[in-house]
Amino acid sequence: MPDDLEIPTLCGTGANLLLSVVDLIHQSVPKTVWETERLRKVFGNRTVPMILADGDVMAFGPCPDRTLVASAVLQRHGIRPTIIYHERRVPGFTPSTAHIAMEISVDGRTWMMDFGSRESRLIEGEYYFNPEIEETLALERFNLLDMDVDLMSVTPNQMFGMVATENIDMEHKYDYYEKQSRRYSGQILEDRLALDKTHSVYYEL
Repeated sequence: MPDDLEIPTLCGTGANLLLSVVDLIHQSVPKTVWETERLRKVFGNRTVPMILADGDVMAFGPCPDRTLVASAVLQRHGIRPTIIYHERRVPGFTPSTAHIAMEISVDGRTWMMDFGSRESRLIEGEYYFNPEIEETLALERFNLLDMDVDLMSVTPNQMFGMVATENIDMEHKYDYYEKQSRRYSGQILEDRLALDKTHSVYYEL
């Protein structure tokens, strides 16, 4: 496993650089469906070099791995993203879920970068969600560099274990992902990018 795997340098500045980061993530770590054994052993337990070396993320929960890799790429370019940890419960959907996203300030503007299972979003403005359908259990913002965290050696489970509440039951999550893997549409493997709220698949939720 190449622990010394280098983070690529991208061209561009501002919003163009952020678009390049999203493209890099889509190309370098595409979504795939994992077998049960790999899901339970690997999900959330890889460092950035391990994720890049494996070359994929789990299709039904891509946000932890993709956010960690994107954070390392942004840091390589002198950008300090704010990590969003959003623990929530949606009526009719179980179990409670934790979603990871980022707020990024470049050239005096703030952007939300969000790698969801149904689409990725790069939308100007702060992180947003629909409070009418999502009961928020926890919403935390933090900067990993301020916490003296080495982005190349930390795993998502180590990172988010610092802020997670007792509402997240990983066994329930594993069971939920396993059920999804037995019956899914091929669209889940596609990488759709929304650049505007009104064009997002989540807009009318």
